[in-house]
Amino acid sequence: MKFLSRAASRAAAVALAVALAACASNEEKEDTDPVELVDITPSVELQKVWSAGIGDIDAKLYAMLQPGIASGKLVAANSEGDVFAFDRSTGKRQWKTELDIEISGGVGVGLGIVVVADYRGRAVALDLNDGKELWTYQVSGEVVSAPAVGAGVVVLQTVDGKLIGLDATSGEERWSHSTALPVLTLRGTAAPVISGGNVLAGLDNGKLIALDARDGVPRWEQRVAIPQGSAELERVVDIDGAPVVRGDLVFAASYQGRVVALSREDGRGLWARDASTNHSVAVGAGNVYLSDASGSVYAYNVGNGQIVWSNDDLLRRQLSAPAYFGDTLVVGDLDGYLHVLDPVSGTIIGRERVDSDPIRIPMLVDGDLLFALSDDGKLVALRLERRQ
Repeated sequence: MKFLSRAASRAAAVALAVALAACASNEEKEDTDPVELVDITPSVELQKVWSAGIGDIDAKLYAMLQPGIASGKLVAANSEGDVFAFDRSTGKRQWKTELDIEISGGVGVGLGIVVVADYRGRAVALDLNDGKELWTYQVSGEVVSAPAVGAGVVVLQTVDGKLIGLDATSGEERWSHSTALPVLTLRGTAAPVISGGNVLAGLDNGKLIALDARDGVPRWEQRVAIPQGSAELERVVDIDGAPVVRGDLVFAASYQGRVVALSREDGRGLWARDASTNHSVAVGAGNVYLSDASGSVYAYNVGNGQIVWSNDDLLRRQLSAPAYFGDTLVVGDLDGYLHVLDPVSGTIIGRERVDSDPIRIPMLVDGDLLFALSDDGKLVALRLERRQ
């Protein structure tokens, strides 16, 4: 887990904690090793439809460059400034644009444009049809999550606690909203989401906020997690996974906090359960799914939040956010495996290794295809097939 310190003294404290951890006994070290995978009898297969190499993703600085889809195009970017558009179904490359930036935030797609951003806060919009540069805008801080595109605006979330709404056509700033940051946070920010004319954003202080997409006026604010303990490390409650909207509900989860179901209209809480993750949740088949910080996978009932099942077969394997795909649940791990779970029982029913590098970037589901991107830039489109 990567942390971002807000003061030099706090950085020293974190460094000391890491040094102490490194001195652990061999027995303690064994307890931190990823569990070994056991053989399974698969009932489903993830079959590769197409793949492409797009270049490295900067894992050291935690770039989370999730691809985006619009108008039949799958758009992906690497950390070196290259943006690609592929035919979603065949993988045929439509265009490639080379930007003179180190991309850290992306890929935002919608309204006929593609938006990416870099560590210095420069946002760049490209034409979805041909990849030509349309406009750029400089914000105040790093952008390490995908911009949201919709309702006539592009919304960026920066690591210094700001949400900025830009006109999608011109790139001019329409509004800005600032929040106070905790002393210590995780390295990363949640990608904002535009839904029903509102911008939904998870914050580093453990709150979920809804703003009017047109002018940035706050609609509601709800606390997902309450900091606990006296040490700053214990009080880290970031929401680093994008909120998930399903119908009238929005679901979110925090690190060292809770997973919650809220009313999309006013933020009223439906239910909350203790949880710890730096990922988004997935929703499907009447459940909310979460891969927690330890590597356990949980299913919660959508209506009341009761735990339906949990799976500890992948402990300490640094799981990705779960993806609900083809009536199954899929998670990636540190060794490039995709694990397919039965959403009813939580049993692992399939496994496919798509790379030797980690799959930590959120996967993308579009119809009958699942798209996964590894840290070394292997982009894979997969289809689910059931064994007879």
